[in-house]
Parts: sequence; C-alpha cells; structure tokens
Amino acid sequence: MSPLSVSRPAPSPEGDEVASRGSAVDVDPPGMIPCAATVDELARGVVTAAGLRNPVVHRGLVGTLGVLAVVCLLASVTRASALPLVPLAPWVAAAVGVWLARTARDDRHLVGAVTLFAVGVAISLWTMSFVARYLT
Repeated sequence: MSPLSVSRPAPSPEGDEVASRGSAVDVDPPGMIPCAATVDELARGVVTAAGLRNPVVHRGLVGTLGVLAVVCLLASVTRASALPLVPLAPWVAAAVGVWLARTARDDRHLVGAVTLFAVGVAISLWTMSFVARYLT
C-alpha cells in the first residue's frame, strides 16, 4: 500500500458492508485517478508542465532579474535616494534560486529553486511598492 492511497475495510463474504477489524484493501472510487503520487512524481509533473528544464526559461528568469534591477537603479537616480535600492536584497536570493535551478540535479531540487526565485521576486516587488508609497 502506498503512503497516500486510501484504505477502507473490505466487505465480508456474507454481504455485509463492513469486514472484520484489521482487514483493509486499497479502494479507489470508480472513475478516479489513484492517489499514489509522491513528492518526486508531483515535482516531475510541475517541471514537465512548466517546461522548467528549457534553457530559454532560465534566460527569461535572468532577464527578469536584470530588468527589475535596472528599474531599481533608475528609481534611485530619479528619486535621489538610496531607498529604491532596498529591493535588491531579495533579488540576491532570487538570483541564487536561478543559479540553483540551472545546476539542479533532479526535478525536486528544480522546483525548490524556482520557488526560491518566485518568493524572492514577490518580496522584492512588495518592497518596491512599500518604498514607493513611503517616498511619495
């Protein structure tokens, strides 16, 4: 029995709906996909669906970081303040995520690295909006 499969009591030979205690079989409802996916299988599905092994995706992630860094540099020049440079700190974590994605050994590590990238970019965008609100 896999760790995520459903376990229900087996019917008894007399036709009762419930079998004796302790006996269980793997039962999947008709028309349903068996629930036996592991973390590795889920990671493989995410990587396949998003095409994360494609080098073009990695170039796109690096390009995204570059554009956002240029926006921060331009904002610091136009605002004459160093506060718009604050979002560069989470982008360091996002850049580490891109580097880890490029060197990932398997799908599980690749999903983790892309998640690190996404969280770093999300935090930096939130920081950019906070700094913009503070400077206005």
